Amino acid sequence: MIYLFTGNMGTGKTSRVVAMILDNEDNLFKMTLEDGTEVDRPLYFCHVDGLNAKKFKAHELTEEQIQAAPLRDVIPQGAVLIVDEAHYTYPVRAAARGVPPYIQELTELRHHGHTVILMTQHPSQLDIFVRNLVSKHTHIERKAIGLKQYSWYKCVTSLDNPAAVSGVESSGFKPPKKAFPYYKSSNQHKGMRQKIPKAVWALVLILGFIGWKGYGVYSSYQRGVNPEVVQTQEQSQQAESIPEMQVSNRAPSASMGGDLTATLFVPTLAEKPESKPLYNSVRQVKTYERIAACVGGGQSGCTCYSDQATPLAEVTEAMCREYVKNGIPFNPYKDDSQAFQAAYSQPADTHATSGRQVAVMGGKSPQSLMYDNYAKGGLN
Repeated sequence: MIYLFTGNMGTGKTSRVVAMILDNEDNLFKMTLEDGTEVDRPLYFCHVDGLNAKKFKAHELTEEQIQAAPLRDVIPQGAVLIVDEAHYTYPVRAAARGVPPYIQELTELRHHGHTVILMTQHPSQLDIFVRNLVSKHTHIERKAIGLKQYSWYKCVTSLDNPAAVSGVESSGFKPPKKAFPYYKSSNQHKGMRQKIPKAVWALVLILGFIGWKGYGVYSSYQRGVNPEVVQTQEQSQQAESIPEMQVSNRAPSASMGGDLTATLFVPTLAEKPESKPLYNSVRQVKTYERIAACVGGGQSGCTCYSDQATPLAEVTEAMCREYVKNGIPFNPYKDDSQAFQAAYSQPADTHATSGRQVAVMGGKSPQSLMYDNYAKGGLN
Protein backbone atom coordinates (compact mmCIF):
# COMPACT_ATOMS: atom_id res chain seq x y z
CA MET A 1 0.00 0.00 0.00
CA ILE A 2 1.03 3.59 -0.60
CA TYR A 3 0.25 6.30 1.97
CA LEU A 4 0.55 9.90 0.80
CA PHE A 5 0.93 12.92 3.11
CA THR A 6 0.74 16.40 1.60
CA GLY A 7 0.78 19.95 2.94
CA ASN A 8 2.76 23.15 2.72
CA MET A 9 6.03 23.64 4.56
CA GLY A 10 5.70 23.75 8.32
CA THR A 11 2.35 21.97 8.56
CA GLY A 12 3.80 19.00 10.46
CA LYS A 13 3.89 16.23 7.85
CA THR A 14 7.12 14.69 9.15
CA SER A 15 6.02 14.79 12.78
CA ARG A 16 2.76 13.13 11.74
CA VAL A 17 4.64 10.22 10.12
CA VAL A 18 7.15 9.86 12.98
CA ALA A 19 4.21 9.70 15.41
CA MET A 20 2.78 6.88 13.28
CA ILE A 21 5.95 4.88 13.93
CA LEU A 22 5.85 5.58 17.67
CA ASP A 23 2.17 4.62 17.92
CA ASN A 24 2.37 1.74 15.41
CA GLU A 25 -0.62 3.30 13.66
CA ASP A 26 -2.77 0.78 11.76
CA ASN A 27 -0.25 -1.84 12.93
CA LEU A 28 1.95 -0.83 9.99
CA PHE A 29 5.30 -1.17 11.73
CA LYS A 30 4.89 -4.61 13.30
CA MET A 31 4.59 -8.02 11.67
CA THR A 32 3.94 -11.51 12.96
CA LEU A 33 6.27 -14.36 12.07
CA GLU A 34 5.14 -17.91 11.29
CA ASP A 35 5.74 -18.97 14.88
CA GLY A 36 3.45 -16.17 16.15
CA THR A 37 6.23 -13.86 17.31
CA GLU A 38 5.61 -10.14 16.72
CA VAL A 39 8.66 -8.21 15.52
CA ASP A 40 9.41 -4.78 14.05
CA ARG A 41 9.16 -4.50 10.30
CA PRO A 42 12.41 -3.45 8.57
CA LEU A 43 12.35 0.33 8.17
CA TYR A 44 14.02 2.34 5.40
CA PHE A 45 13.89 6.07 4.80
CA CYS A 46 14.96 8.68 2.27
CA HIS A 47 15.27 12.47 2.68
CA VAL A 48 13.89 12.42 6.25
CA ASP A 49 16.19 15.03 7.73
CA GLY A 50 17.81 13.97 11.01
CA LEU A 51 15.66 10.87 11.63
CA ASN A 52 16.94 8.94 14.64
CA ALA A 53 17.94 5.77 12.80
CA LYS A 54 19.19 4.14 16.00
CA LYS A 55 15.87 4.64 17.78
CA PHE A 56 13.85 3.07 14.97
CA LYS A 57 16.53 0.66 13.71
CA ALA A 58 16.14 2.31 10.31
CA HIS A 59 18.36 2.31 7.24
CA GLU A 60 18.86 5.36 5.03
CA LEU A 61 18.61 5.21 1.24
CA THR A 62 19.31 7.79 -1.45
CA GLU A 63 16.91 8.61 -4.27
CA GLU A 64 19.43 7.18 -6.72
CA GLN A 65 19.34 3.82 -4.94
CA ILE A 66 15.54 3.74 -5.07
CA GLN A 67 15.46 4.72 -8.76
CA ALA A 68 18.16 2.21 -9.73
CA ALA A 69 16.02 -0.92 -9.48
CA PRO A 70 12.56 -2.23 -8.59
CA LEU A 71 11.79 -1.91 -4.90
CA ARG A 72 11.92 -5.69 -4.33
CA ASP A 73 15.60 -5.55 -5.22
CA VAL A 74 16.32 -2.58 -2.90
CA ILE A 75 14.58 -3.44 0.40
CA PRO A 76 13.80 -6.82 1.97
CA GLN A 77 10.38 -8.45 2.00
CA GLY A 78 7.93 -6.96 4.50
CA ALA A 79 9.85 -3.67 4.80
CA VAL A 80 8.46 -0.13 5.15
CA LEU A 81 9.89 2.70 3.04
CA ILE A 82 9.40 6.35 4.08
CA VAL A 83 10.27 8.98 1.47
CA ASP A 84 10.18 12.69 2.30
CA GLU A 85 10.32 15.26 -0.52
CA ALA A 86 8.97 12.46 -2.71
CA HIS A 87 8.85 14.69 -5.79
CA TYR A 88 12.61 14.16 -6.10
CA THR A 89 12.30 10.38 -6.10
CA TYR A 90 9.06 10.13 -8.10
CA PRO A 91 9.04 13.34 -10.21
CA VAL A 92 6.40 14.33 -12.75
CA ARG A 93 7.05 12.57 -16.06
CA ALA A 94 6.39 13.85 -19.55
CA ALA A 95 3.51 12.11 -21.28
CA ALA A 96 5.76 10.96 -24.12
CA ARG A 97 8.11 9.13 -21.77
CA GLY A 98 7.46 5.60 -20.70
CA VAL A 99 6.93 4.55 -17.09
CA PRO A 100 10.29 3.80 -15.41
CA PRO A 101 10.67 0.21 -14.12
CA TYR A 102 11.13 1.27 -10.48
CA ILE A 103 7.75 3.06 -10.65
CA GLN A 104 5.94 0.40 -12.65
CA GLU A 105 6.98 -2.26 -10.14
CA LEU A 106 5.07 -0.39 -7.40
CA THR A 107 1.96 -2.25 -8.58
CA GLU A 108 3.41 -5.38 -6.93
CA LEU A 109 3.94 -3.94 -3.45
CA ARG A 110 1.47 -6.35 -1.84
CA HIS A 111 3.20 -9.35 -3.35
CA HIS A 112 6.35 -8.50 -1.42
CA GLY A 113 4.68 -7.15 1.72
CA HIS A 114 5.99 -3.63 1.18
CA THR A 115 4.46 -0.39 2.49
CA VAL A 116 5.48 2.97 1.05
CA ILE A 117 4.85 6.28 2.84
CA LEU A 118 5.38 9.37 0.71
CA MET A 119 5.51 13.04 1.77
CA THR A 120 5.40 16.06 -0.51
CA GLN A 121 3.84 19.51 -0.62
CA HIS A 122 1.24 18.83 -3.32
CA PRO A 123 0.21 15.59 -5.05
CA SER A 124 0.47 17.19 -8.51
CA GLN A 125 4.26 17.18 -8.01
CA LEU A 126 4.33 13.36 -8.19
CA ASP A 127 4.28 11.04 -11.18
CA ILE A 128 0.69 10.35 -12.21
CA PHE A 129 1.37 6.60 -12.17
CA VAL A 130 2.27 6.85 -8.47
CA ARG A 131 -0.76 9.02 -7.71
CA ASN A 132 -3.10 6.41 -9.14
CA LEU A 133 -1.67 3.77 -6.78
CA VAL A 134 -2.23 5.76 -3.56
CA SER A 135 -4.47 3.91 -1.10
CA LYS A 136 -4.82 6.71 1.48
CA HIS A 137 -4.15 10.41 1.08
CA THR A 138 -3.85 12.76 4.07
CA HIS A 139 -3.60 16.50 3.47
CA ILE A 140 -2.71 18.96 6.27
CA GLU A 141 -3.71 22.58 5.77
CA ARG A 142 -3.04 25.66 7.85
CA LYS A 143 -6.18 27.63 8.75
CA ALA A 144 -6.70 31.03 10.33
CA ILE A 145 -6.75 29.27 13.69
CA GLY A 146 -4.66 26.11 13.89
CA LEU A 147 -4.25 23.23 11.44
CA LYS A 148 -6.76 20.87 9.90
CA GLN A 149 -6.30 17.36 8.53
CA TYR A 150 -8.26 15.91 5.58
CA SER A 151 -8.16 12.26 4.54
CA TRP A 152 -9.40 10.27 1.53
CA TYR A 153 -8.97 6.68 0.40
CA LYS A 154 -7.62 7.91 -2.93
CA CYS A 155 -5.29 10.62 -4.18
CA VAL A 156 -6.95 14.02 -4.47
CA THR A 157 -5.28 16.73 -6.53
CA SER A 158 -7.98 19.45 -6.27
CA LEU A 159 -7.09 20.88 -2.87
CA ASP A 160 -8.40 24.44 -3.24
CA ASN A 161 -11.39 23.44 -1.11
CA PRO A 162 -10.57 20.04 0.41
CA ALA A 163 -13.65 20.06 2.63
CA ALA A 164 -15.87 19.97 -0.47
CA VAL A 165 -14.25 16.86 -2.00
CA SER A 166 -16.46 13.79 -1.73
CA GLY A 167 -15.47 11.10 0.76
CA VAL A 168 -13.44 13.47 2.94
CA GLU A 169 -12.76 12.81 6.62
CA SER A 170 -11.61 15.93 8.46
CA SER A 171 -10.38 16.72 11.96
CA GLY A 172 -8.28 19.27 13.79
CA PHE A 173 -4.56 18.62 13.83
CA LYS A 174 -1.71 19.60 16.10
CA PRO A 175 1.85 18.41 15.39
CA PRO A 176 2.61 15.75 18.03
CA LYS A 177 5.38 17.03 20.29
CA LYS A 178 6.44 13.51 21.23
CA ALA A 179 7.83 13.10 17.69
CA PHE A 180 10.04 16.20 17.76
CA PRO A 181 13.08 14.61 19.52
CA TYR A 182 13.40 11.91 16.85
CA TYR A 183 14.01 14.04 13.75
CA LYS A 184 15.34 17.46 12.78
CA SER A 185 12.38 19.78 12.64
CA SER A 186 12.25 23.14 10.86
CA ASN A 187 12.99 26.03 13.19
CA GLN A 188 10.81 28.35 11.18
CA HIS A 189 7.54 26.49 11.43
CA LYS A 190 8.08 25.68 15.10
CA GLY A 191 8.29 29.39 15.89
CA MET A 192 5.34 30.45 13.72
CA ARG A 193 2.51 32.14 15.56
CA GLN A 194 -1.09 32.17 14.47
CA LYS A 195 -2.68 35.59 14.09
CA ILE A 196 -6.34 35.70 14.96
CA PRO A 197 -8.26 37.38 12.11
CA LYS A 198 -10.01 40.67 12.72
CA ALA A 199 -13.30 39.03 11.78
CA VAL A 200 -13.05 36.76 14.83
CA TRP A 201 -12.49 39.72 17.15
CA ALA A 202 -15.38 41.56 15.50
CA LEU A 203 -17.64 38.55 16.04
CA VAL A 204 -16.70 38.39 19.73
CA LEU A 205 -17.45 42.10 20.17
CA ILE A 206 -20.78 41.80 18.35
CA LEU A 207 -21.86 38.84 20.48
CA GLY A 208 -20.85 40.70 23.65
CA PHE A 209 -22.80 43.79 22.57
CA ILE A 210 -25.88 41.70 21.75
CA GLY A 211 -25.69 40.01 25.16
CA TRP A 212 -25.36 43.35 26.94
CA LYS A 213 -28.28 44.93 25.09
CA GLY A 214 -30.36 41.79 25.49
CA TYR A 215 -29.86 41.83 29.24
CA GLY A 216 -30.92 45.48 29.37
CA VAL A 217 -34.09 44.77 27.38
CA TYR A 218 -34.88 41.77 29.56
CA SER A 219 -34.39 43.81 32.75
CA SER A 220 -36.68 46.55 31.44
CA TYR A 221 -39.29 43.95 30.54
CA GLN A 222 -39.10 42.41 34.01
CA ARG A 223 -39.54 45.81 35.67
CA GLY A 224 -42.60 46.46 33.52
CA VAL A 225 -44.23 43.06 34.04
CA ASN A 226 -43.32 42.36 37.69
CA PRO A 227 -42.50 45.69 39.36
CA GLU A 228 -43.22 44.30 42.84
CA VAL A 229 -40.79 41.42 42.39
CA VAL A 230 -38.03 43.75 41.19
CA GLN A 231 -38.64 46.12 44.13
CA THR A 232 -38.50 43.21 46.59
CA GLN A 233 -35.20 42.02 45.11
CA GLU A 234 -33.70 45.51 45.38
CA GLN A 235 -34.80 45.79 49.00
CA SER A 236 -33.30 42.40 49.84
CA GLN A 237 -29.99 43.40 48.22
CA GLN A 238 -29.93 46.61 50.24
CA ALA A 239 -30.59 44.65 53.42
CA GLU A 240 -27.70 42.31 52.66
CA SER A 241 -25.35 45.26 52.20
CA ILE A 242 -25.83 46.44 55.81
CA PRO A 243 -22.66 45.64 57.77
CA GLU A 244 -22.97 42.51 59.88
CA MET A 245 -21.42 44.39 62.78
CA GLN A 246 -24.67 46.25 63.37
CA VAL A 247 -26.54 42.99 63.75
CA SER A 248 -23.92 41.36 65.93
CA ASN A 249 -23.96 44.30 68.39
CA ARG A 250 -27.55 43.60 69.26
CA ALA A 251 -27.85 41.55 72.42
CA PRO A 252 -31.08 39.84 73.57
CA SER A 253 -33.43 42.27 75.27
CA ALA A 254 -36.87 42.29 76.77
CA SER A 255 -38.33 43.81 73.61
CA MET A 256 -37.01 40.86 71.62
CA GLY A 257 -38.77 38.37 73.85
CA GLY A 258 -35.61 36.97 75.43
CA ASP A 259 -35.22 36.05 79.09
CA LEU A 260 -33.78 38.73 81.37
CA THR A 261 -30.40 37.94 82.89
CA ALA A 262 -28.19 39.78 85.36
CA THR A 263 -25.58 40.51 82.70
CA LEU A 264 -28.08 42.63 80.77
CA PHE A 265 -28.09 45.18 83.63
CA VAL A 266 -24.31 45.48 84.08
CA PRO A 267 -22.90 48.48 82.12
CA THR A 268 -19.92 47.73 79.92
CA LEU A 269 -18.60 51.17 81.02
CA ALA A 270 -19.01 51.80 84.74
CA GLU A 271 -19.68 55.52 84.34
CA LYS A 272 -22.17 55.03 81.50
CA PRO A 273 -25.54 53.56 82.54
CA GLU A 274 -26.65 53.68 78.91
CA SER A 275 -23.98 51.07 78.08
CA LYS A 276 -26.06 48.29 79.63
CA PRO A 277 -26.49 45.43 77.11
CA LEU A 278 -30.22 45.68 77.72
CA TYR A 279 -30.27 48.86 75.61
CA ASN A 280 -28.22 47.55 72.70
CA SER A 281 -31.25 47.16 70.43
CA VAL A 282 -32.57 50.69 71.03
CA ARG A 283 -29.44 52.70 71.69
CA GLN A 284 -28.58 54.65 68.53
CA VAL A 285 -26.40 57.69 67.93
CA LYS A 286 -28.50 60.66 66.83
CA THR A 287 -25.90 63.43 66.79
CA TYR A 288 -22.28 64.11 67.67
CA GLU A 289 -20.25 66.51 69.80
CA ARG A 290 -19.40 69.71 68.00
CA ILE A 291 -18.08 73.03 69.25
CA ALA A 292 -20.91 75.51 69.75
CA ALA A 293 -19.11 78.17 71.79
CA CYS A 294 -15.83 78.89 73.59
CA VAL A 295 -15.59 81.09 76.73
CA GLY A 296 -12.30 82.53 77.98
CA GLY A 297 -11.59 83.62 81.56
CA GLY A 298 -12.54 82.29 84.96
CA GLN A 299 -10.85 79.55 86.93
CA SER A 300 -10.72 77.17 83.95
CA GLY A 301 -8.90 79.72 81.84
CA CYS A 302 -10.82 78.81 78.68
CA THR A 303 -13.52 76.19 77.97
CA CYS A 304 -15.35 75.12 74.81
CA TYR A 305 -18.94 73.86 74.98
CA SER A 306 -21.10 71.65 72.75
CA ASP A 307 -24.53 72.66 71.50
CA GLN A 308 -25.90 70.77 74.54
CA ALA A 309 -23.91 73.10 76.84
CA THR A 310 -21.55 70.32 77.91
CA PRO A 311 -17.86 71.17 78.29
CA LEU A 312 -15.57 69.58 75.70
CA ALA A 313 -12.52 68.33 77.59
CA GLU A 314 -10.85 67.22 74.34
CA VAL A 315 -10.28 70.85 73.26
CA THR A 316 -7.04 72.14 74.78
CA GLU A 317 -6.85 75.53 76.51
CA ALA A 318 -4.50 76.84 73.83
CA MET A 319 -6.90 75.85 71.07
CA CYS A 320 -9.81 77.29 73.04
CA ARG A 321 -8.07 80.66 73.32
CA GLU A 322 -7.39 80.52 69.57
CA TYR A 323 -11.11 80.01 68.92
CA VAL A 324 -12.01 82.87 71.32
CA LYS A 325 -9.63 85.18 69.53
CA ASN A 326 -10.30 84.24 65.89
CA GLY A 327 -13.66 82.54 66.03
CA ILE A 328 -14.85 78.95 65.62
CA PRO A 329 -13.93 77.31 62.28
CA PHE A 330 -16.57 76.62 59.67
CA ASN A 331 -18.61 73.46 60.40
CA PRO A 332 -19.24 71.56 57.15
CA TYR A 333 -21.38 68.94 58.95
CA LYS A 334 -24.09 71.39 60.03
CA ASP A 335 -27.28 71.31 57.93
CA ASP A 336 -28.37 74.95 57.77
CA SER A 337 -31.32 74.18 55.53
CA GLN A 338 -33.01 72.09 58.24
CA ALA A 339 -32.52 74.81 60.86
CA PHE A 340 -33.92 77.38 58.45
CA GLN A 341 -36.99 75.26 57.74
CA ALA A 342 -37.57 74.57 61.45
CA ALA A 343 -37.49 78.29 62.27
CA TYR A 344 -40.23 79.03 59.76
CA SER A 345 -42.35 75.92 60.23
CA GLN A 346 -43.96 77.06 63.56
CA PRO A 347 -47.60 78.16 63.08
CA ALA A 348 -48.38 81.68 64.21
CA ASP A 349 -51.71 83.48 64.50
CA THR A 350 -51.74 87.16 63.67
CA HIS A 351 -54.20 89.82 64.73
CA ALA A 352 -54.56 93.25 63.19
CA THR A 353 -54.20 95.93 65.83
CA SER A 354 -54.08 99.58 64.79
CA GLY A 355 -52.71 98.62 61.40
CA ARG A 356 -49.90 96.46 62.89
CA GLN A 357 -49.63 92.66 63.11
CA VAL A 358 -48.91 91.16 66.52
CA ALA A 359 -48.07 87.46 66.86
CA VAL A 360 -49.86 85.78 69.75
CA MET A 361 -48.42 82.45 70.94
CA GLY A 362 -50.98 79.69 71.30
CA GLY A 363 -53.74 81.61 69.55
CA LYS A 364 -55.65 82.60 72.78
CA SER A 365 -55.41 85.06 75.64
CA PRO A 366 -53.08 84.13 78.48
CA GLN A 367 -54.62 82.94 81.75
CA SER A 368 -55.02 85.60 84.47
CA LEU A 369 -52.78 85.06 87.46
CA MET A 370 -54.63 87.50 89.80
CA TYR A 371 -56.85 86.32 92.65
CA ASP A 372 -60.61 86.31 92.45
CA ASN A 373 -62.62 89.59 92.88
CA TYR A 374 -59.53 91.62 91.90
CA ALA A 375 -60.46 94.94 90.34
CA LYS A 376 -58.30 97.58 88.77
CA GLY A 377 -57.70 100.35 91.19
CA GLY A 378 -58.16 98.38 94.42
CA LEU A 379 -60.10 95.68 96.25
CA ASN A 380 -63.90 95.48 96.24
